[in-house]
Amino acid sequence: MKTVCVGRFLIDLPAEAQVDVSQGYTGGFHFTSSADETEEEFADRLRALEEEVLASPSEDGRPALQLRRALSFDGAHGELFVYNRRRGETVVDDKVVEIEDVSVRAMLRFPGVSVSASADHMALDAGERLERLLRKTRPTGTDEIPAEKGFCIDHVMVGEPIEDADTEKVVMFAGLPDHPDVNIVLSSMAGTEPAPGLLARRARTKERLPVFVQLATTSLFERARSINGLAGEEVGLRVREPNFTTGYSFQWEKPVEGNEVTTPLLNLEFESGTNPVSGGKPVQSTLSEEAMLELWERISGSLRVRPAAAGKATAASPVPVALGTSALAGEVCPESGWWRCGDGGEGIGVFGGERQFLKKGQRMPQALLLPPPTLWQRLRGLQPSFESRNPTLWTLADKRATPRLAQAPGLAQALMMADAGRVPASASPTASVELPLGSVVPTGAACPASGWWRCEDSHALDGTRWFAAGSVLPAATFRTQIHGRGSGFPELIHRRSSWQLVRRADAEKPEHGADGVPPRPGPSGPSAA
Repeated sequence: MKTVCVGRFLIDLPAEAQVDVSQGYTGGFHFTSSADETEEEFADRLRALEEEVLASPSEDGRPALQLRRALSFDGAHGELFVYNRRRGETVVDDKVVEIEDVSVRAMLRFPGVSVSASADHMALDAGERLERLLRKTRPTGTDEIPAEKGFCIDHVMVGEPIEDADTEKVVMFAGLPDHPDVNIVLSSMAGTEPAPGLLARRARTKERLPVFVQLATTSLFERARSINGLAGEEVGLRVREPNFTTGYSFQWEKPVEGNEVTTPLLNLEFESGTNPVSGGKPVQSTLSEEAMLELWERISGSLRVRPAAAGKATAASPVPVALGTSALAGEVCPESGWWRCGDGGEGIGVFGGERQFLKKGQRMPQALLLPPPTLWQRLRGLQPSFESRNPTLWTLADKRATPRLAQAPGLAQALMMADAGRVPASASPTASVELPLGSVVPTGAACPASGWWRCEDSHALDGTRWFAAGSVLPAATFRTQIHGRGSGFPELIHRRSSWQLVRRADAEKPEHGADGVPPRPGPSGPSAA
């Protein structure tokens, strides 16, 4: 007998068995592996994939190829492609939401082993996710049983932690060369919905079968059976076929438990009498009933969870952020540098410029778009602005440690709030609660605590300002350029934002902020009181 690793489980098979576990699904991606491919064949297949990606159609006229990245780590090399960006709609909470997705493909070559990974209809960050997953992938030896946690298929081990690992699938196919009518199949599927068990399905099937079929089928066993702590059910049948051949079908199944990848739906099948020619009539079993029962007990009884050492989990090495990396508004900025806005163009400007410096760790902003003003708006000195319904796509164009500094403009007047709009501090829901530092409150809400509040929008002119409890937090103030005016004619616009509490203070005093730096003074006026 030899031991085979299937996903997160082990099973013993006859030493002469021919086994195929070359495909699996984990982390949201389909994986395939091969140890029979040469370097030249891998290069030819990679070239064909590149041609296929470049020839893919694009729905909006943009190049189909969104990202191409060379992979090189731990003795492996290959390439990753993100392409075929599409727009669509889906329903979330009974609302139609516009979405964008991409396809991703990757090929990786280890010494003697090729790995391919793919997925369609993925989020725009799928390329970075797949690269992180491939960096935790390693080849395994011919008879190696991995000792660390993770997911294994033929010649390959994907180490943990695995992102989005709530769904996993893998199937093992095995056959005996001297008995071509014998098939062994083990499948593991995590993330499926609970369904009726094996014995319940067998009972319903017997009720629907014609009498002559029931007479031709003999039940050898139908029972509950726990194997190495895996509670399941098993059924064994002897079937007399119309061509007077006899075959056997044994099956054991463990139902899915929750959403954990360690408790999937397991199904083990062992059959004989199957014609090796596809579509052919059943053949006589080449194994006797006694041999089938003995082999079934040995194979099924060996099924077990693969033991793994918790301390040997594969650590994810940091992935360098390459130029051309994309991020959507609302996501965390992966790298400090100059990011190019995907919105704007055709006469529509972007507040702050189409290229903006963003710091690693901050939230990617939603672009404020500036269309050309109408003649009436020009005469009134107004600059229209709007935001796209879709999250702004930003692309890393230049990596720098610091931004190109410009002369700081004078702080403009914040949006003035009338005294009548104030809300008494006692009316605030948090008036009796000690508000923690770092709390964020949106524009238009009553200030829950007196203190210094920092504007969340990095492009705002407000900086850090003091507000009294109960006052209405104002809109943020921005300076933009009016179309058709001279370069020295600034115009102020106001836009809803959020304010973060950085220091509690009952009176407006020039105290140091929470970061040890005096707060940036805001403009005087009712909105600052």
